Amino acid sequence: MTDRQISPRGGKAVILGLVASQRRLGNCELFVKEVSNQLPFDHHLQLIRLPSLDIRPCAGCYRCLDDGICPLDDDLSFLREKIAAADALVVAAPVYFLGTHASLKTLLDRGFAFFSTIARTHRKPAVLASTYGIADRVGVAPQTIRAFASFLCLDVRAEVRIQAALPGEVLTKDKNRRLVARAARALSGERSVMPRGCPFCGNDIWRRKGRGFICTLCHGGFTMDGSGRPQAVRAGWQVGDAEFIAAHREWLKGMKDRFVQHRKEILRVTLQYKDMGEWLEP
Repeated sequence: MTDRQISPRGGKAVILGLVASQRRLGNCELFVKEVSNQLPFDHHLQLIRLPSLDIRPCAGCYRCLDDGICPLDDDLSFLREKIAAADALVVAAPVYFLGTHASLKTLLDRGFAFFSTIARTHRKPAVLASTYGIADRVGVAPQTIRAFASFLCLDVRAEVRIQAALPGEVLTKDKNRRLVARAARALSGERSVMPRGCPFCGNDIWRRKGRGFICTLCHGGFTMDGSGRPQAVRAGWQVGDAEFIAAHREWLKGMKDRFVQHRKEILRVTLQYKDMGEWLEP
């Protein structure tokens, strides 16, 4: 067994599938189950349908930074524990209007609450998948899923994008079946399957800056040579780096302390806008 293979904590390995789609037996669910079907080792597949959970929008109160406990009484603690307890993750989400399904984005917005479980999710093997309809219109969905995995410090072994508009197309097209098989092999320990992109993290959504580019995920800087290959200029944060996540948490705590220190001044400036405008409700 190599260090890239899944090592269960005791007994049979647990593979947790996070399905960010409401469709029963839709392409995301089928992807997760077929990856499980092709794994060459004994395991137990657990499944969570994210849209079925009660995951509320983040209130922005920062209280979870102190003890990791979110004051919102919903299903986040259940989900966080299942993710931490699993031996590997398979995450699949459909593309809606050039972005990932809202259930996954809502979960990412609650990411501060995962800071306290990084020690249990750090380097946990994972494969990620985006399913989309119109050719090449995967939008920003892959980056959102990668951001979710990165802030959990997961070991992303494969990230695939599957064109599958109709239910079942993830399995009925030869190209899609090959992508599923590649993801399963990567989760089993073979070489990671990543799209070409940022030389530091692989993300392929960039922002122009001067004559070069800034990665929108790790914020590393690079240029392109004459053949179109990225040339590193300045490294960004190491995606999946637990030390960076810890530093991010401390920065947020510092900002919270600054707010408390300057609360009176902030209120003096902002309260004058309190009754401005008309709020509309249904």
